[in-house]
Amino acid sequence: MKPLNKRPLGRPPVQQEGLPTSKHILFNASKLFMEKGFESVSMNEVAKQTGVTKATVYYYFPTKTDLFVASMIEVLSRVDERIRVLLEQPGSFYNRLIHVATNYLKVPQVHMDGMLEKVKHHLTIEQHQQLIAHENALFQRLQEGFNSASKNNEIVCDNPVLAAHIFVSMLKVGERKYTDDEKLFASPEEAAEGIVSFLWRGIHK
Repeated sequence: MKPLNKRPLGRPPVQQEGLPTSKHILFNASKLFMEKGFESVSMNEVAKQTGVTKATVYYYFPTKTDLFVASMIEVLSRVDERIRVLLEQPGSFYNRLIHVATNYLKVPQVHMDGMLEKVKHHLTIEQHQQLIAHENALFQRLQEGFNSASKNNEIVCDNPVLAAHIFVSMLKVGERKYTDDEKLFASPEEAAEGIVSFLWRGIHK
């Protein structure tokens, strides 16, 4: 008697948003992981948020770690593409940085570096390297933006790598909260303007 095999995936079912089931799961899982962190999210919670059974989540992602890695790669890929689009928009590099900063600050998130530190003992070496590679791609994208602006004589920047890392570090300050009701900046737009304006004083020609 032949052992039972899983049903072939074939053409995956599609959810209301037009995403295949696997992508729909990743979309909801990524939001939960970014808002709550790895430890606080369960497969059952992801299933409920997605509107599927827990068995369906396990069908596509055998372990919570597999789901986490896949969803974070999905997030980083989306962010990378968004940054690419924003940096290719017409207008000044200053305004493009404002748009990048505003988009970043509008997304509730647990920072990738802190999250990776907490979850790395769950990851294989390969999984950890995959996440680091996708995170580094974001810095590479920003580095290319600073380098291009420098070549176009919009800014003075002899170290685009350092500029990209400083920019991201400054964006983290933009999310600073003292209490639930008291923030360093009143809105993402205000934070983006303040941060880019401060950075601009050091790189503008």
